[in-house]
Amino acid sequence: MKRVLPVIVIIILSASLAVDGQIMGSVGLKAGVSLANQSHQITPIDYTLETEPVIGPAAGIFLEAFRGRRFSFQTDFAFVTKGSKTTTQSVTVNHLDNDNIVVNEGDLKVSKFYYLCLSPMARYRIDLERITPYAMLGLRVDFLLKYKTDSDYPLEEQQKVIPGLTGGVGVEYNLNGLAIFIEFQYQTDAMPVTGKDPLLINNNIFLFTLGIRYLNVN
Repeated sequence: MKRVLPVIVIIILSASLAVDGQIMGSVGLKAGVSLANQSHQITPIDYTLETEPVIGPAAGIFLEAFRGRRFSFQTDFAFVTKGSKTTTQSVTVNHLDNDNIVVNEGDLKVSKFYYLCLSPMARYRIDLERITPYAMLGLRVDFLLKYKTDSDYPLEEQQKVIPGLTGGVGVEYNLNGLAIFIEFQYQTDAMPVTGKDPLLINNNIFLFTLGIRYLNVN
């Protein structure tokens, strides 16, 4: 959490400077659900566990600046839930049977990772009177808040900070100085959650959110 606090301070200061300098295009809130999954790769035997997605809450704030005719710059600061669930308890290799992989199944186990995500993105929009479709693409940094699992083999170490990429599309309905929107995002990571062999776990997540945007019409 100590690493996250400076980021929050920077965002607040940036928002204040944007407002005072009249460079802010819009600010807003959004909330919805996340559909997250993970790839569990066992590197010595090149095997990927079968996993199922987990559903969790997602919510955040955003600041749009340098709003031009089509392009602008937007930074999202959001809370998301990532993770996966699986029935695999263990994986062994039978060297006496041509290295046959034996998968031992058990009860369903759920693992969740809670992150604060900072996503600076380029935003492209097409203004069609009341309707505005848009697309976004940019970098992202995830800060781990909490790891929770009911697995018999919990991870002993996790990456506290994970870089990644975020892309998304949405459409908003514009009112006078206000817009409501629906948005879809996909996030992928640039490094694994575990960060070392023999088990590499990588996050990927889909976000579905509704939001409200306050436009700076001054």
